[in-house]
Amino acid sequence: MEETRTRRDNVPAETGDLVGREAELGELTALIGHSPLVTLTGVAGVGKSRLALRAATTLRGAFPDGVWVVALSAEQN
Repeated sequence: MEETRTRRDNVPAETGDLVGREAELGELTALIGHSPLVTLTGVAGVGKSRLALRAATTLRGAFPDGVWVVALSAEQN
């Protein structure tokens, strides 16, 4: 009997392409594989959240317990 796997995460669906950030995505996914905490910093509007969401989507299969997005700001986008 085949086991049915349910997606376990709260990562929102992406609404567009991530253009020109392949190097950053590769670096971020590698860092996540080596460290329990990775922080993205930069000025507003440079794409930190979008990059983090793409990394979460990319790494879904690597974490059997799921990938979860936790908003740390008071504002909800």
